[in-house]
Amino acid sequence: MSQFLWTQKQDIGPGARSYAAMAFDSTQGRVVLLGGLAGSPMNDTWEWDGQNWTQFADTGPSARSEHAMAYDINRKCVVLFGGLGLSGTTNTYLHDTWEWDGKEWTQIEDTGPSARSGMAMCFDSKRKLVLLFGGGNATAQLNDTWVWDGVSWTQEQDTGPPARTKHGMDYDSTRDRTVLFGGMGVTTKVSQVWVSDNNWWSPNSGHWQNQTVATSQFFNDTWEYDGSVWTRVEDTGPAPRHSFGLAYDGKVVLLFGGRDGTNAFRDTWQWNGSHWTQRQDMGPAARSAAGTAYDSKRGRMVVFGGAGAAGAAFGDTWEAFDRP
Repeated sequence: MSQFLWTQKQDIGPGARSYAAMAFDSTQGRVVLLGGLAGSPMNDTWEWDGQNWTQFADTGPSARSEHAMAYDINRKCVVLFGGLGLSGTTNTYLHDTWEWDGKEWTQIEDTGPSARSGMAMCFDSKRKLVLLFGGGNATAQLNDTWVWDGVSWTQEQDTGPPARTKHGMDYDSTRDRTVLFGGMGVTTKVSQVWVSDNNWWSPNSGHWQNQTVATSQFFNDTWEYDGSVWTRVEDTGPAPRHSFGLAYDGKVVLLFGGRDGTNAFRDTWQWNGSHWTQRQDMGPAARSAAGTAYDSKRGRMVVFGGAGAAGAAFGDTWEAFDRP
């Protein structure tokens, strides 16, 4: 197996943040970043050319985090959907669709998938469609599958992976499969508790009442979508986690970092279509919610920012590549 190398790049560019969205514009040869969370949501646009970050328009989508982006190589634009914004001091789930042509943002649609954050998107180059799966809002996690053809959103089948947010997904063009891994869901359990009627406990002055307790669930299942059916293909590999980076490098799907309920990770894994293999874990500090994209021109996985184990945001840029 070739050697997998991480290299830290310059620290001059976007401010420290987590939950930014990134996508690689293969026409311009640049990684595009929008927004993220740095105390409050942001809406700045940056591009990385492999040497320098350059800030572009700060007009376009409203400030947000936990949104998703994918590059439509057929139409030569970055497509952005949804995310989590603020209205005053109240979280607002968004459902707007925007496109970036390398010069400016244009709002395309505000119908389609319901308002949500924490979904994943990728571009299916064979079908020439942007694919979206899952996400969540204030009341529920979702497991719906949608496609964007540049004009409208269409819902595909709603069977497949269980509902989840903050998972990872990308399209394996060699095998013609969209690969999805991990994420976070919520399980609920109903139990009976004794409630006093007189503010003091007594078996004769109260009543039993159902109480619903929600518990976070972290996934490590691997699914593939062939354009019509989701298939669960693996249950072993990286530990259960959410908010990791995931990108297809032309041969394998690479995964970096993430966290569960307690730990932040710094490990790197690859999926070759049949099994997961861990690569070296030397590189960026443990983190979750980093912006991630694969620069296919330069053969580099690009990672920016994210949140450390204690929650503090990073503003560093890293690249990883295979050295023969």
